[in-house]
Amino acid sequence: MEQRRAAAKTKYQQGAEAYSAGRFKDAVDLFLAADQLSPSAPLSFNIARAYEKLGDDSGALRWYRDYLRRNPDASNADTVRPLIATLAESLHKKGVQQVTVLSTPAGATVTVDDRPMGVTPWTGELPPGEHRLLLNLRGYTDAEKNLSLAPDQPLDTNVHLEQQAPTSVQVVAPAPAAAPLPAAPIASDSQGKKLGIVPWVTLAAGTVATGCALTFEILRRSAESDAKAADNQLEYYEHLQTEQSRQTAARVFLGTGGALLLTGGLMLLFDKGTPARPVSAGLVCIPGACNATAQGKF
Repeated sequence: MEQRRAAAKTKYQQGAEAYSAGRFKDAVDLFLAADQLSPSAPLSFNIARAYEKLGDDSGALRWYRDYLRRNPDASNADTVRPLIATLAESLHKKGVQQVTVLSTPAGATVTVDDRPMGVTPWTGELPPGEHRLLLNLRGYTDAEKNLSLAPDQPLDTNVHLEQQAPTSVQVVAPAPAAAPLPAAPIASDSQGKKLGIVPWVTLAAGTVATGCALTFEILRRSAESDAKAADNQLEYYEHLQTEQSRQTAARVFLGTGGALLLTGGLMLLFDKGTPARPVSAGLVCIPGACNATAQGKF
């Protein structure tokens, strides 16, 4: 935490120097980098001022609004509010208005009028009027809301997402094969064995599933790193969707593998005898699929 604050302070100082030198684009980038490391209301104000110097009404409006959102009792609030009104009027003349979508928790996918826009917190410009908002986040119930965007006033909307009840993955273990009663004694490689190869097949399947879980977890972490390094909201959204999909696959394979390993172990524990020759199992996983092989005499 202290290292992040120190890095944020360095970025802020560099941004202040760039602002003083009239390099306002560099100032915006440095202030934004500092805010990602250690968010603060003063940084929001500085980002807004730098955008204003660049003539970027949308950027200035977004960050002035964020400044008052973070610090509603700011001592200069009476100065900032008229600036917000002026910038909002500028967008009004362009036929759009600014809207900010927040959610609790953050990170929900934002869809407006059936078009994916990014993830919360999201700020963008839309034509004034009625819009349909949809938020979805894995593990939470989808939330729909109608937005009424005024032509001359920006809009904030905050949606609380309800967490879904956890669901469990049920695994049905293979049933022991029924053996016919022989008319006469038959020689066998394994005496007194009841379940035959079923425990070994179950253990092999559990090993495969567990290996797949590990593979998908590695792939999920890769997608998470890509999301953190994304340069824009749409790119972040794409990597986030990939991460969530791989996370679900890893969890399903882990639950399935654990259940199969437990089932196979219990079957061996209570079974009499073991195969005369060991069974060998192999696992091959690639992104999106896993294959298993088994060989031996049962």
